[in-house]
Amino acid sequence: MLLVLSYIFYAAWNAPYLLLIILSTVIDHFAAHGIHRADTERRKRMFLMVSLVGNLGVLSFFKYGDFVQQNFIALLGEIGIVYEPLPWNILLPVGISFYTFQTLSYTLDVYRGRLKPTDSFLDFALFVTFFPQLVAGPIVRARKFMPQLVAPPAVTAEKIGTGLILCTIGLFEKVVVADGLVGPIAEKVFSQSGTLPATTVMLGLLAFVVQILCDFAGYSLVAIGAARCLGFTLPENFRSPFAAIGYADLWQRWHISMSSWFRDYLYANVKGKDRSLFNTVRTQLITMTLIGLWHGASWNFIIWGALNGVILSAELMLRNVIGHWKFWTTTPFQVALGGLTFGLFTLSGTLFRSRDLSQATDLLRSFITSAENAFYLSKADTLVVLVVVGMTLAFHAGLRNRRFEATIAVVPVSVQFVLLVGMMMSIAMIEGDRNAFIYFQF
Repeated sequence: MLLVLSYIFYAAWNAPYLLLIILSTVIDHFAAHGIHRADTERRKRMFLMVSLVGNLGVLSFFKYGDFVQQNFIALLGEIGIVYEPLPWNILLPVGISFYTFQTLSYTLDVYRGRLKPTDSFLDFALFVTFFPQLVAGPIVRARKFMPQLVAPPAVTAEKIGTGLILCTIGLFEKVVVADGLVGPIAEKVFSQSGTLPATTVMLGLLAFVVQILCDFAGYSLVAIGAARCLGFTLPENFRSPFAAIGYADLWQRWHISMSSWFRDYLYANVKGKDRSLFNTVRTQLITMTLIGLWHGASWNFIIWGALNGVILSAELMLRNVIGHWKFWTTTPFQVALGGLTFGLFTLSGTLFRSRDLSQATDLLRSFITSAENAFYLSKADTLVVLVVVGMTLAFHAGLRNRRFEATIAVVPVSVQFVLLVGMMMSIAMIEGDRNAFIYFQF
């Protein structure tokens, strides 16, 4: 029933594209069994290549085909060749980056001997298409989810209650905070052109980082909550990222399921057994650049990923030099490092949010040149951004060393009731404008 409903859920967006999920499911189911039965390393690698080529080939065609074509046309133009092919006009399947990486983790774990392939095609198909997290994660590992399918899930009143609380909080983050409060303000700034007053750019960036946090973390909470109502457990995807102390800490708290996937299946393989600083830095730069490319077929995302890699590498080298100094662990330094981490991540949002490199360049130039476009946010918008950002930072700081669900559990029931009613009323009062979750496009 869950599998059929998950298929209907995805087909409601675009029915023909459901065939891509079924194709990926069939390929990886039989590839995993081929790997498990293979009696030589060569045959194992052959079946693994079937999975890699099948999944990454489909992903590359739909997600990166147009990007490759546009850059090929531009390259030919640089040498004086005019090439005008037919427009690509191919719709990007919703959630393709998520379910592709999810199925790949299955065959890779089987290849490494960490997982025995399931004999049940039905169970594997549900693992691939489980609707709460199908279109935007969290990216689930088979060795964590498949054991939950061995027996019927135990649905209890406590699980349903916790699940509905998480769904309510997630919708509040998305509908009220992301779409209702900071999203429109970020749009006002990023819809401008040319260089702007530095304060306007900074407020726009602050609005955007809170918007994308609440949008994506909100979706993750809804997914985790919906799964909990059905008796399933999904992994945590955000853990107070704005309270991170250092960039390495940030990427252990932001989009955890994606960053851990790259760490386990790419970073570890590329780095190998060479523990030298040079090899570690090289591997970080490669991994973070590919994380940027995973987010979208755009030079903005590629440079954004590479920039994060540069910051991570600089932090690593700095820790190797001064990490043994006592002041490194003092409270003032930790607070300063936390502020610097948040500031750099916010600044990098220029590349993530801008329409193209030209706009990103203009916005970054706004901090060092006079404004060409004297656009200022109203006092009301400025107050909203500062209050929401301040409250978000305070909330993350308070939960830095605490699990979100564990914190909810210790809040008195009467307080929970008041807060949840307030959230539901706020959600109901926000006029909907059909804003999709941002990460649906990835």
